[in-house]
Amino acid sequence: MKNLKVFVIVIIVILGITILSVFLNKEDAITKSMPKKSFQVIDINAGENIYTYNSYIYTYGKAGVKIFKDEKLLLNDKFSIENPYVATNNDKFAITDKNSKVIRVYSSEGNMYIINSKFNILGFSINKIGSCAVILKNQDNYEIDVFDKSGKLIYSVKDINYLEGIPINVAISDNEEVLAVSYAKTQGASLDSNIVLYSIKDNKLFGGFIKNNQFVGIIKFLTNTNLIGISEKEIFIIKVPLKAGNKEEQPKEIYKNPLNNILRFVKFIDDKGYVICYGENTTNDKNTMKENEIIFYNTSGGVVGKYYNKDKVITNLWANKFGAVIGEGRNFIGLDTSGNKLWEYQATQDIKNVLFYDDKNSIAIETNNKIKIVKIDKILFDAQIDENSSETTTIEQNKETSTKYVKESTQTTTKSAKEKTETTTKQEQNKEATTNKQN
Repeated sequence: MKNLKVFVIVIIVILGITILSVFLNKEDAITKSMPKKSFQVIDINAGENIYTYNSYIYTYGKAGVKIFKDEKLLLNDKFSIENPYVATNNDKFAITDKNSKVIRVYSSEGNMYIINSKFNILGFSINKIGSCAVILKNQDNYEIDVFDKSGKLIYSVKDINYLEGIPINVAISDNEEVLAVSYAKTQGASLDSNIVLYSIKDNKLFGGFIKNNQFVGIIKFLTNTNLIGISEKEIFIIKVPLKAGNKEEQPKEIYKNPLNNILRFVKFIDDKGYVICYGENTTNDKNTMKENEIIFYNTSGGVVGKYYNKDKVITNLWANKFGAVIGEGRNFIGLDTSGNKLWEYQATQDIKNVLFYDDKNSIAIETNNKIKIVKIDKILFDAQIDENSSETTTIEQNKETSTKYVKESTQTTTKSAKEKTETTTKQEQNKEATTNKQN
């Protein structure tokens, strides 16, 4: 009887080992059966970032700017830069350094022009033809300069003092007709914004909109006539006459969307509109968006697409004319401009950027020192494009990884810029008070 028990135990152990072996071999077989994908690799320096437009890749960092088409290097513009700030629009790309006096402007064909300013650059924007609007700070006041696509100075707003407002952001229409400026101004305990429209060719101011108790940190021309503004309280669109200063047609607000959520990410889709990832609720209003909900809007503010997964936390968002890529930890989802899921990429390492490249089924994946360009169908695993990846990459693994990311409420640019403006305004007021006292 005792021998029979031992025999049964041995059989059970052998059976268990056999089952486990079959299971493990099955998993290994699945991994080995994943087809390898052909992909291109571009080596980059650690710390560099990338921007894509169609089949062009712009890399930028402390050593300068490079432009690639496929793997071919088209431009290598070497210069030293410590803290790069960039502005992009279609294939136009502009870069400056913190507290610099120089802006370099590029297109997919290479160098366009260089702006050399007398004063420090505080902010700038670029339109789709390469015109650039720049906010400057001299010793006492602010100035705004506009340069055409050849780099020629075509318009200036000079001697702006803090009593008029501090220029926070600028935008220039694609037809070079209109300059829009968002000014921030303190009125007692409140902070207001004033959106001012200037006719570049007529050299005059022709319209303005006041936003009380709001900080409008973002303005951008979605079309030649539609200017979007985004504050912490609302999104609005101003319709600007196609011909600036037209007395028969005045600028007017055509869209307003009160915000009941923090805006976690806002990205613009060239010539098509914009996409927003909403964060946590800020009110109890019934019209609040779901946290981590993605909404696509057209150039008039109409909703054209949605995406939502209640089990996921959005940790990043990129967008261009092909759609949007959302990051959920190390899992990445490609969406078209209607919010439909195109593909999924599951990474086993930290990824800096995942951008559409050339079409909606091609992506550029940036790691710390490489760019991988690969075609993607429905799903892509790291093991298919990297022999050194871990052998198993499953949806369940990535689900567990995603939940480890702590949800962050990122009211980023607007909040930090608002605090900066309040501090700057107080400093200017204190400076004036000291001067008056001395006098």
